[in-house]
Amino acid sequence: MVNVGRRSAKSRVAHSLCEFTCRVEGRDGETGLPITMPATQAQLADMTGLTAVHVNRTLQSLRQDGLITLSAGMLTVLNWDRFAKVADFNPDYLRIERQASLAA
Repeated sequence: MVNVGRRSAKSRVAHSLCEFTCRVEGRDGETGLPITMPATQAQLADMTGLTAVHVNRTLQSLRQDGLITLSAGMLTVLNWDRFAKVADFNPDYLRIERQASLAA
């Protein structure tokens, strides 16, 4: 609810994408590793309380800012620190066990 009520459209979409990234093999904080995008723009719109058109424009803005690439169903975060800051994202609430390679 906080994601929808208090964040800008850019922050809402970025936060959802950060969460997806963290949930895929515990990959928070990694840059440049593509993941399969698990949601369509229409589904992102439903999750964030935005229209599909607004999500599309927001994704374009995130691309133009050099934060992500999204092509052929693959999402790549290009600058995790900046992206997480835009999203106001902290993965601690997810309580996901990290891969051993990330903990080292």
